[in-house]
Parts: sequence; C-alpha cells; structure tokens
Amino acid sequence: MLAIFLAAAMIAGNALTVLAEDVSGNNVETVEEKVEETSQESSGEASEEESGSQESTEEKPEESTSGEETTEAESESTEETESSEGTEAPAETEEETETESETESETANGSVSGNSVSGNDVEEETGFELTYVYDKDAVTVEGPDRVEEEEEFSFRVTVNKGYTLLEVTCGGETLTAEVTDASETDSFSYVCEKVTEDTEIVIKSEKEAEEERIFEKKDVVIGNGRATVTIKAAADDENLKDAELVADKEKADSRLLEDYAQNEGMEYLSHIDFGLHFEKKAEDGSMEEVQPSKPVKVTITFTKELSFDSEVQKAELLHVTAEDGKQEKVEKAADLYEMAAVAYYSARNTQIPGMKKVVTFETDSFSPFPIMLMAGVAEKQYTPLPWANSGSYSYTSGNSKWKADPIDITEPTTEGILVDISHVSADGYIKYTIPEGFNKKEININAIDDLNTLLAGKYMPGCKENFTIKLINNSGIDYSYVNNSFYIASESLASQYEETDAKYSYTWNYDTSKADIISGWVDGAIGFDGSPLLALSNSAWSPNRTANKALLFLLSEYAEKEDLDKFNNGDAPVTSFPNSDANHKYLTDDYLDGVLKRAGYAGIEELNHYYVDYYNKFYGTNVTSIDEFPLEFLVSGSSKPGIFGGNRFYMRETNPEVAECGYNFFYNYCLSLLPDGISQTESRNYSIGNWMRGETGYEESVRASLADFTSGTEAELLGLSMIIDGLYTTNIYMNMNFGWAIGLKLISNETEEPPTPPTPNDPTPDNPTTTTDTPTVTTAVLGVSAAPEVAVLGEAAAPQIGVLGESKGPGTGDNAPLVGWSLTSLGAVICLTAFALKKKKKLRNE
Repeated sequence: MLAIFLAAAMIAGNALTVLAEDVSGNNVETVEEKVEETSQESSGEASEEESGSQESTEEKPEESTSGEETTEAESESTEETESSEGTEAPAETEEETETESETESETANGSVSGNSVSGNDVEEETGFELTYVYDKDAVTVEGPDRVEEEEEFSFRVTVNKGYTLLEVTCGGETLTAEVTDASETDSFSYVCEKVTEDTEIVIKSEKEAEEERIFEKKDVVIGNGRATVTIKAAADDENLKDAELVADKEKADSRLLEDYAQNEGMEYLSHIDFGLHFEKKAEDGSMEEVQPSKPVKVTITFTKELSFDSEVQKAELLHVTAEDGKQEKVEKAADLYEMAAVAYYSARNTQIPGMKKVVTFETDSFSPFPIMLMAGVAEKQYTPLPWANSGSYSYTSGNSKWKADPIDITEPTTEGILVDISHVSADGYIKYTIPEGFNKKEININAIDDLNTLLAGKYMPGCKENFTIKLINNSGIDYSYVNNSFYIASESLASQYEETDAKYSYTWNYDTSKADIISGWVDGAIGFDGSPLLALSNSAWSPNRTANKALLFLLSEYAEKEDLDKFNNGDAPVTSFPNSDANHKYLTDDYLDGVLKRAGYAGIEELNHYYVDYYNKFYGTNVTSIDEFPLEFLVSGSSKPGIFGGNRFYMRETNPEVAECGYNFFYNYCLSLLPDGISQTESRNYSIGNWMRGETGYEESVRASLADFTSGTEAELLGLSMIIDGLYTTNIYMNMNFGWAIGLKLISNETEEPPTPPTPNDPTPDNPTTTTDTPTVTTAVLGVSAAPEVAVLGEAAAPQIGVLGESKGPGTGDNAPLVGWSLTSLGAVICLTAFALKKKKKLRNE
C-alpha cells in the first residue's frame, strides 16, 4: 500500500511540473525541491535575501506547505504575467512591498498584511481581504484579515469610554450584534455571512456629548433692542447648581473703553451698559453672585435689532474683567456692526455689513459686557522726516573698507601624498606623508575633506576648536616651503554667479498670510572678498534682516495706520518685536518700501541711507557709509543697539549695502583663526579678513616650521584655533552658511627655482620687470568650503557648510547677546561642517 501511494504521488507531482513548464515557458522546481524550500523557510533557514524582504507579522497568512499548492500558485502567477501584453511584470522591490504593507495596516486595525515578497517569487494569499474602517480612538476591533470564498466569519467591536456605537456594516449590509454577556455593555460580537469578494467592514461611532445645563433669559433689554440670552454650562459645574441667570445694566469704566477705542485706531462715541451674572441663595437666605468653574458658551439672539446714529461706524460687544472688584482689562467678545467707511478701512480688512442678529462667545467670568459705539478717526497724515536724505553717502558696491583680493583655492592635494586622519579625534591633527619614491617637483596640500573630520560639529559663540597639521618627508628628496604660498581666506561664490540668474526676494502674500520666496542672489551685493551673496529657499550665504532699534523707530512713525499700535508703547517706540508668523510681513521689502516712502525716502533701495541718517541724527556722527559706523552702531550694546541687533526674522537682507556690511563684518570681526601663543583677546586681529589682507605676520612662523624639511624629517605647523566671537555674532547670522580655507605649497630643492611673478609696476621694453621671491599662488586649500558643490537656485546645495544656527538669545529684545545661548536647550546653534569643493559649471534652472 505504501509503495502504491508513493508512486501515485510521484506521478501527480511530475504531471503538475510539466503543466507549469508548458504554461510559463520557464523551468520550474520539482515538487521535492519546493517541499524542501518550504521546509527551510518554515524552520527559519531562509536565505539572506529572502529574510531581508519578508515582513514578520503576528497574523501572517499561512504559507503553502505542499508542492502541489505551491506549483499551482506559480502557474497562476505566470498566466497573469503573460496576459499583460506579452511582457513580464517587474517584481516589486522590498521597499515598495514594505511601504504597501504599512499603508494597508494604517487603513484598518493594524492586522492587514500585503503580499510577502522574497526575491522575484510572489506568494499569493488565498481567499478575500477584509478591511476594517473605524475610529481608533472610539473602538477596538478584533477579527480576521482574510477569509476563504463563501466563508462565514465573526469579529468583535469594543467601544471605548466616552463614545457611542452607531452602526456596523459588512459589505454595505447593516449587521446586528450577537447576544453577549450581559455584564459586557461595551463589547459586541458580529457575524458576517458568506463572502464572495474583498469586503469592507465599516464601524460608525460618535463621541458622547457632555451633559449640559441650559440657562435662558428672554426679552432682555439691550439699548434700543431686545434679545434672548442663552448660556450652556457643564452639568457637573457645582458652582452653578441651583443658580439663576441675571441680566442687568452693570456700568463699565468709560476710561477703559476710551483707551480701548484709541488702541483700535477708532474714536470713542459712547457705550451701552449691559451685564450678565449668576446668583444663588446663600446660607443666610441672601442672594450672592457666583462664577462658573468651567468656561460657558453664551449666545445672544436679537429679537429686535439695535439701531445706531449715522456717525456710528463700528459697534463691538466687549468684556470687562476685574481684579479685587476693580475693572482692569477690556477685551472684544464679538463684533456687532460695522459700516463700510473707506475713510478708516484698510483694503486688507474684511468689512462686516449690517447688524449681526446672533453673536456667540465663550467666557469663564461674568462682569460688564458693554456695547462700544465708535467712529473712524481722521486719516493719519504722515510728515516725512525732516532729516531724510540730508546727508552724503559714499557707498560703492564691493568697495568696503575691508576689501581684500580673492584667492583661488581650487587645486587638490597632489596625487600620491598619504593622508592619515586617525589622529584627528584624539590628538587634533592631520598627518600628511610624502612617501618613499615620491619625486614630483611641486607639492600642494589640500586638507578640506580631512579638516571636515576634524572640525565637524556644533559650536557656541565664544567657543574655540584647536587643530594643527603634521608633514612627514620619507621621499628621499629635500623639499622647501614656497615663500608666501601659505594663506587663510574666505570662500568666494563668484565662480557660481551669472547675471541672468534669479535674484532673491521675500514678499508677503496677503491672500495666504505666508511669504512668497524666490531663491537667488542678493541683487547688487558684493562682499569684501569679491563674492556675491546667495540666498536659497532654506539656506543662505548672506545675513538676516533684524528688528533693530532704527527700524522699530521708523515703523512706530510710518507703519500703516492700523498697525501703528504694534510699534508703540505709550509715547515711545517698542524696544523689541517678537519673531512670529503674524509679524513677518512688517519687515519685508514691500511693507518697508511704503514705510520708507512715507518717511521721505525713495523706498527699500534707500534703507542704507536711512540707517546713515538715523545714526548721524541720534548719535551726533557724520559717517557717509554703514561700514564707517562704530562697533556699537552695528551690534547690540547696552545703550545703543545697532542695525545688527534685535530679533532676526526669516527673510535675508536685500539692501546691498546693509547685506554687504553684515557679510563683511562676520569675516572681519566674528570668525577668526588664532595662532598658538596669541591671547584670545587679540582674536579680532586674526579674523579671516586680517589673514586675507596679510595683516597677521604669520608668514615667518610658517617659514620657520618648514625651514629644514629634508628627507627623513617631519614638521608641524604652529597650531591654530577657530574662534567664533561670542559678543559680535548676533542674531543677524543665525542659519547663515560660511566658509574659510587654508593653503600652502612645497617645492623640491633638487629642481630649478620656480619663476617669480612680476611686480605690480607695468613693464616696458626699456624697463624690464623685476622679480621677487614670491611665486604665484593659485592652489592648496586647508579648511572649510562655503560654496555649494553645485549652486542650484531654488534648491539647497547637497553638502552642508558652516551654518550659524537657529537659536535665539535670551529674551527677544535688541540687547540679547548670543554669548548667552544655551547649546543644551536650543539644539543647533553654530554648525561648522567642511566639505571638498569641486568646481563645476553651475547648473541653471530651466
């Protein structure tokens, strides 16, 4: 019997294999091989590729364990593939399969699984898929994910506290809950009849309404109108138990109302006294006022509308709150009426025609609710500043007092030089070895990638990072330092710029209440190093605009009339202006353009003139350009907050002179490389600008370090410390990219001396050019590159560079020095990340 059974099984298996080969045209594994493979998968011995692509779920459908079922599934899959225009459908990737499975899980109760993909074989699940649609906060569902054709199945729904079950449907048919244990009032069992297709089970529920206590007062007299007052309070508010709603004519302090109207830019005409309160009997039988313990919803429905005199242009229902029985604060509860009066309307405000018949508001205290009657004030007349454009101005783009010649830093490290960065993290140095057999005449050292490893991280203003470079000569050749080839320089973006590129703008969209940003170059701005300034959508090589003292003064006098109160504190301008979404528009070019024109300037293009005039006027100076300002006019001081003080906003400065000055100031005061042995108090004498202009005297130290760099010797350059100034690095530099570089050359002593460059004097036939010992330097870079690998306007460059972080100083005012920033609580502050600069032709937006 056993022999007969085995023979029959082998014949059946071979027949199915032949059938599968005929249908697919491909070789199919034998039944025995399939059984062995399935057994391996079941026991956890799947291949690395398979185990990496299959999801592990608690309710994974059972896999076929018989060779017959596996072969039939493959045959069906092959038939589907060939029926699609004769082409084989590509197998899904592991990532796609995982994503599909996650998506399916989210649509139901987390138990639905997609196809399990292993290599190129897709194992199909049998039966029909069940999808449960429900509110996860309201109910919990337990049930199968798939059922076989015409199979009956059941599932259980448990209702969470605070929710009510409304309806349960299966395939569109409403189900009735099965009889459950009487003690289970929140759990219900349902049975769905035979399923013939993929089926959706929809469970509808709703949140139970909180019990309310309703108070109502009809025919309440309010001025010359009448209304019904309805109040909905929480049923469990013990303060209002047995309480009664009372409407009265409680008087409001007219002085508070007059101040409120003035702050709204309106004229106070009169008000209608009106009040509401709750009262209930005290133990002695007298009536006492009580307040709700929770907010209540008040609805006033006018059965007879209020009518107003012709001069009334606006009516508001106010709420006056009191402290210790004294009225102290007035807030608007609801709008009642607003006349279309062009004289005091801004085109951006919504006009409310006619009297409102129903007003609704929430409150947790009951005090006077007066109705304020107001009229629009006369149109504000702006008088230009008497000292507007009264000075002289000497600004020329790119011609700052800090101007320095740009340096080409694009040559890579000479091929064949060995680099060891293993000492970077522990010892703070990078080692370059000239190996045995190396015989090139000239050597260039470029440590950009290596210095990235050394200096990558986040830095607080005021902190410093030390580093040095070691050179080892094992070549058998003596090398010498090329005099004057060592330099430290900023990274210029000049090679990335084209005239036809987009120019940066940040404008306020009043329809969406959001900014419209165009990435591009700051039009007309050229840094001290010859670099144009770039601002992409989410990063920039240019400074921010800040709400400094000079701008707050300007806005306090010349903002649009409906905004004036935002910039005034009594009779004086506000001293700080919060950086919020609602306030962004006030520092945009289009808003400040109008402000400057009202003040007597041509617009935003003369913001630099305004700054010069402002500081000359208030501080008795006579400067003609911004970079002539004393330091306290640029940065936040205790009594003279400068144009780089105050909260920064999310737009980049667009006025060329202001943008240039901010950029130049950073590289000439804020970012320094200090040699060992020099006090940190002298760091501002070793700024990047000082190095570029040859003002540091460091050349002799480099020559001394490499004076005898013969074969078999090593040299170590005098150490340097990167320092970001803690006082001068203000909010203007938050999230600003920056970069710097270092370079030097070596030359073999066994070759002829390199030619020296001509002197600056123009040579003539009778006056031949004299020579010096200074070679032309166009290469060698150590440091941090500032330009993107490829500048693509409108997109952030892939590599990240030196970034001044998003944090703010303590408080929000002008006088918040960044030395007080906290790395622990604020996260990213100043990030310095080096990367290898690869000069490529900039990709243009098409």
